[in-house]
Amino acid sequence: MMSIPIELKSWLWILKTWIVLYPILLLVGVIAGVLLGPSYYWMATIIGVPLVVIPITYRNLVGGECSLRFHICALVKGIMAGSLFLALSLGADLVIWQVIGTGLGWNPLTLDLSWDIYFIWLFSGMVGGFGARIVAVRGQTKPTEITIAGFE
Repeated sequence: MMSIPIELKSWLWILKTWIVLYPILLLVGVIAGVLLGPSYYWMATIIGVPLVVIPITYRNLVGGECSLRFHICALVKGIMAGSLFLALSLGADLVIWQVIGTGLGWNPLTLDLSWDIYFIWLFSGMVGGFGARIVAVRGQTKPTEITIAGFE
């Protein structure tokens, strides 16, 4: 059984990943929005989040033990990780776009589609956790390789 400090430390990868990924997606999205139009801002998120979050979530959850104290395994941890990614991104966007939206003259949060796009963070975490859970159920102890075709 994991202690509470060890359990909390096992979740730090989410914050580390988000701190690196979010500014990159924001910058690429703003550049796309300025060059191609505001609706293209979300293309960075739609493409970048699954490409990064799914494999990182999978890698961090595969081979991990279930937390008996909190009764969660890889799939639930993936859902929780995706929820945290979603909450962090939504909160940051609400603050950041209040400032830079006026300078750019457009705000992607005003588009009808924008609120639905945040769920890509949740689904990407869920898919990574699902892959890790499949490996756990199959009884594999060593991490598998991630390829373009999927989990091998």
